[in-house]
Amino acid sequence: MTVSHEQTVTAAAKYQSRWRRLFIALWVPVVLVIASFGMSAVVTANHGPALSPVDEWVYVDYLFKLPVQGIVHEGEKIGKEALVIMSCDGVTPYGPMGPACGSSVADLSVFPYKGVTSADAYTPAYFAVTRVVGDAVHTVTGINQLSSWRVTGALWLGLASVLLHLLLRQWRIRRPVILGLGLALIASPFAWWTYTYISTDAPSLAFGILLLLTAVKIGRGQWSGWWLAVISTAAVLFKVTNVLGVCLAALYLLILWLLERKETHWAGWKTRRPYQRNRSSLGLLFFAVLALGASVTAQLAWLAFRSAEAVGIPVDQAIGIPLTPEELVSQVATFLPSAIVSNVNVTGSTDLAYAIPGFVVAPLTWICVAGVLGAFWTLRKGSKLTPIVVSVTMAALFFAPMLAIMIHVTTGNYFPLPPRYGASIVGSFLLLAGLTIRNRWAVGILVAYSVALYAYVLVSAPLLA
Repeated sequence: MTVSHEQTVTAAAKYQSRWRRLFIALWVPVVLVIASFGMSAVVTANHGPALSPVDEWVYVDYLFKLPVQGIVHEGEKIGKEALVIMSCDGVTPYGPMGPACGSSVADLSVFPYKGVTSADAYTPAYFAVTRVVGDAVHTVTGINQLSSWRVTGALWLGLASVLLHLLLRQWRIRRPVILGLGLALIASPFAWWTYTYISTDAPSLAFGILLLLTAVKIGRGQWSGWWLAVISTAAVLFKVTNVLGVCLAALYLLILWLLERKETHWAGWKTRRPYQRNRSSLGLLFFAVLALGASVTAQLAWLAFRSAEAVGIPVDQAIGIPLTPEELVSQVATFLPSAIVSNVNVTGSTDLAYAIPGFVVAPLTWICVAGVLGAFWTLRKGSKLTPIVVSVTMAALFFAPMLAIMIHVTTGNYFPLPPRYGASIVGSFLLLAGLTIRNRWAVGILVAYSVALYAYVLVSAPLLA
């Protein structure tokens, strides 16, 4: 049997077409993953041994103790390994703290907070992943243990980039737009702090995007609602502030449910749209409540266990202030303009620990604010975007005050919330930004700016890291 020339050409064309479709589908997430690893590796390599002021001292202590005791306890003293790092290398940009390097570290009163850990609030979930992966990197590459733990942030950033691509493609956002938004995020001050030091914020962005992606899939009848409960529980066990991502996913499903009920004039539970055939409308409400309930229950269980295992009085960080109405209102502007550019202020100075010029990163704020408010202001009645736009806008404006109230009610204290606490909803801001970018000029400007910012971060790493 012979194969005709026409059949050979057709088979070759199909083969080439298959690879072309695969390339089109994968080139953006591949570029973003490479960019994630590149930024994290270059900046981490330029960090000195001094620890990050964003609690890296207590995180290192947790990692040292993890193989032996599993958790750190409430009221527990910092271990010797972390004390030595603090006395010799200290915290950037403040320098060494405690006794002189090489001397005894037995007197804990000379260390910040008298040497008592503040990491006891965390489950071992993040630290277990960091220790296992980081030690593997240390064994394979030979880099020092601290750097190997820090570089695990690249994995979380790469995962977040892939999930961001998946989420934005759900709404048919063009790939060049996704590339621009992804690079902007990777080069942001938030990413600089979160993915180049040891930081419990590292999983938050990925979890937040995954939670919203799951809610969207549930709304379209493509995924089981049980996944949302599982992912919500895991997210909160990694860090309690990830409950904001759970709340956003639940809010999206609630608004979607309300709109469906309005469409049917609250008559029965049957749905009308084709994508709703694989799930009931009532299921949206059920799984939204279940996700919230499961995540809150998991956190309460951890707090009860933590309290039972306490070995002393918890550290008093002396940062609490009264929660006044004015302070509560001021929190409205915490996450939307500032989360993606969150930086660290040097105590007693107006300087920033990451000394990147403000005008260089200001467009990151513009992208988020214009995206969220622009999507909301241009939303038309009956639009299929209503659930996602309304839920993200409400999260951007009201989740910070809500979190402030939650902290005040559960702990009796309040402190001004760091913008980085909004990490789990940053991906949703970029989603709305992607929905509002509709002309070639805007796409070109976005990509050009993002590429330039990314290059600036890499080139300036030896000076700013």
